[in-house]
Amino acid sequence: MNITELDKDTLKKLGLTEEYKKATRKPRVQKFSKEQVRSNALKALGLLASFSQDERRRILNHAIQLNEV
Repeated sequence: MNITELDKDTLKKLGLTEEYKKATRKPRVQKFSKEQVRSNALKALGLLASFSQDERRRILNHAIQLNEV
């Protein structure tokens, strides 16, 4: 028997509600491939190569704050 064939009461009694959610969720749709993300991350870090690690951390944290707005 497939988990998607069970009703909500049975799922709750068996403690399978989380497994049901995982089995029925929609897959994520990404605009960028993993390789494109890696490539863009390296390009962005290349601009910061002349800074120390602490300076890069401060700059990137500030960029994250600006992105949240």
